[in-house]
Amino acid sequence: MQFAVALIEYLISGIVASVWVTAIAMNYIQLPLNKVNDYKEIFVVVYFPIAYVLGIYIDTTSSFLIRRAKELDATFAKKIKIYLWIRNVFISLYKIFAGNPKQDSYERSAGILSQSIPDTVRTMEAYVSRDRIARGAALNALAGGITAISYAPTEVKFPIFYGCLIMFIYSLFMYKRLRRLSSRFKRVAISKIKTKSED
Repeated sequence: MQFAVALIEYLISGIVASVWVTAIAMNYIQLPLNKVNDYKEIFVVVYFPIAYVLGIYIDTTSSFLIRRAKELDATFAKKIKIYLWIRNVFISLYKIFAGNPKQDSYERSAGILSQSIPDTVRTMEAYVSRDRIARGAALNALAGGITAISYAPTEVKFPIFYGCLIMFIYSLFMYKRLRRLSSRFKRVAISKIKTKSED
């Protein structure tokens, strides 16, 4: 089950990433995309493993970049006062848009799922999978925007870039929200399982 979930999430990220990777590659080498139809069986056999590996790379890179951004944020917040002020303004705006999390979220569902550890694990895997997909979407949108600015024809360069920028910001919001929800579920589920084992 876990492998199937990972396969799907990596394929999603990898297939999306293959769009901007192909756009970059086409500026340096002539890809025979017009002949894909003639060799579609071979293309599928080669493409999906490449997309899967690319998805793993996107997930690992996005995880590293988010962790590194958090470390830099903490360092800058301690050392640069203007950064701390700007950061607090953005956090306030985020709270206005995203709201405060419900304090009792997942209480009932975690209580029910704690009766079956495999169901709890499967649910947790599904929540973590959503986090990874949102994280990968953010990195793919950022890379797509940079690719558009660097390689897209002038007439579509800025519409694609702005679309990717909106998707990047939205994906970061979704990642933050989904990460918060999955962390909350893990805390509540562990608490329920511990309580159950003590009874």
